[in-house]
Amino acid sequence: MNDIKIFKNDKLPFIELRYIKNIKECEKLHSHNEITITSIKENSININLKDKSIFLEPNQFLIINRLITHSATLETDAKHGYVLYLDNLYLNNIGFFFNDDYFYIKNNHHFIKLCEVILDKNISIIQKEEFFLEFCMKFFNYKNTKKFVVSNLAYKIKNYLDKNFLEDIVLEDISKEFDITVVHLIRVFKKQFGLAIHSYIINKKVHKAKELLNSNLPIIEVALQSGFFDQSHLNRSFKRVFQITPKQFQKNILS
Repeated sequence: MNDIKIFKNDKLPFIELRYIKNIKECEKLHSHNEITITSIKENSININLKDKSIFLEPNQFLIINRLITHSATLETDAKHGYVLYLDNLYLNNIGFFFNDDYFYIKNNHHFIKLCEVILDKNISIIQKEEFFLEFCMKFFNYKNTKKFVVSNLAYKIKNYLDKNFLEDIVLEDISKEFDITVVHLIRVFKKQFGLAIHSYIINKKVHKAKELLNSNLPIIEVALQSGFFDQSHLNRSFKRVFQITPKQFQKNILS
């Protein structure tokens, strides 16, 4: 893994993630315009706030509100640090609020898992977005400011996905189509169909690939035409659903 990685994407402009292999001290008090969440995977780091110092260890993370001054000092060689910067206005617009100066969570791996998902190049943008919002549901206050007619909404969303699953869509696109929040979108769909939206899209792509495998198309072409990044991404997803690889499937139906 590189010593430093930064995730920024125009389709997810409300987040920025930084990974640092070898963490350095930041003794000078400072603050950020965004909400920040930080964690490490090895050893420890002191996060110094105005009223206390928090000894941050692996499987813990700290949420710091915007404009709250803090610094970071080391007692050991801390490694594999993650800092996520969140646009406060975006969170408020979709109903999430964080009103504390900071919040310290122990014995919890959810943030590190979120960071690993965001940095994984083999995971789609819509899956990163959904994973991020599910994280927010766990750790931020949510207030639904709109009222909705729920009847048939889940099926309307499903029909939209059936028509657009090969497009490069994100949750924000879908929520705007139905004039609902992304949080309500996730909840309505999962309650009705028992699947996360990104999982449903992957399932649609896999079945599209299965149809294409009935032809003599090369598997790499099947992967691209069914919406996968590459052949290896198709292989993993196809095997999860059908327990065989695309090559095995194609070889047996053509023999």
